[in-house]
Amino acid sequence: MIASIALCVGLGLFLLGAALFRRRRNSSSAQARSALSGAHRKALETVALGLRAVAAGRPQGGRPLPDIHVVVHSKEKLTLRLAEADDDAPAPWTADVSGKEWSVDAATLRRGANAGDGLIHPYSLTVTLGLHRGERMLVDLSRLSGPIALTGDDNDVLLLAQALISEVVSGPVGIHATVVLVGSAATPSVTDGLAARSSRLHTATTRGEALAVGENMVPGQRGGPSALQTLHMGRDRGAANSRTCARRLFVVTAAQYRNERWGDTPLRGTDALLVLGYIPALEWNLQVKPDGSLLTGRLGVPVDTHTAHLN
Repeated sequence: MIASIALCVGLGLFLLGAALFRRRRNSSSAQARSALSGAHRKALETVALGLRAVAAGRPQGGRPLPDIHVVVHSKEKLTLRLAEADDDAPAPWTADVSGKEWSVDAATLRRGANAGDGLIHPYSLTVTLGLHRGERMLVDLSRLSGPIALTGDDNDVLLLAQALISEVVSGPVGIHATVVLVGSAATPSVTDGLAARSSRLHTATTRGEALAVGENMVPGQRGGPSALQTLHMGRDRGAANSRTCARRLFVVTAAQYRNERWGDTPLRGTDALLVLGYIPALEWNLQVKPDGSLLTGRLGVPVDTHTAHLN
């Protein structure tokens, strides 16, 4: 009897210790995810250089900026896959014969890096969705024409959301972007996984408070669009192609989205809205799978390993 009791007590202590170990390990992993690894940052620096080169080259030629469907970083090469064919790629970019892809060597970008110092670019909400066959796949969330649902297991959704937010507020691509965590998305369950402290990360209690963040924040200009102008802009995609380079990413939970009627909110064309959880009939849906892959639905970007697993 005594031996049985001792065995049960020992087993209980073992299981408790294992649970505490897993909790500490998960906490450490969350902190690690929030800090960009050296390889991750180096890839993002290449992406930032490439996007600045696009922003510098096209206005000089009197042409509008291209609508980029996906950015692909592959070892020492960077590729832009465009939404529409355009064979007028600015140096150092080179267009393929179809005009649907522009490419450049990373070494070429780094050699000309000083020419783009201080230049802003309008693709600040470009984030890494993950890897496909070893290639890094990035998309500009502000080019999507409506709320983006992030669905799957609750913990997987949380980890991916934290990875995306951390990349925007601490990476070189999102240097002119702001992330606003709203209501229940601003609770410790989300923020504790964000070790990076950044002036570009904000929290808000309500929709109205969130929309006021960065309302007049337009780099290089005094003031910004009025509330009336913002209302009329709605989700005008032409605005995303303008020289107004300030971008805002709002993050809300599915409950907050429903309760505050975020679906009826007139956002600027340069904004993006990420919803943590399932909302029926949303056009854009990113579904986290148990195997670490990501289904991107209508976006059509293949992802074998999502970005929360890259750090």
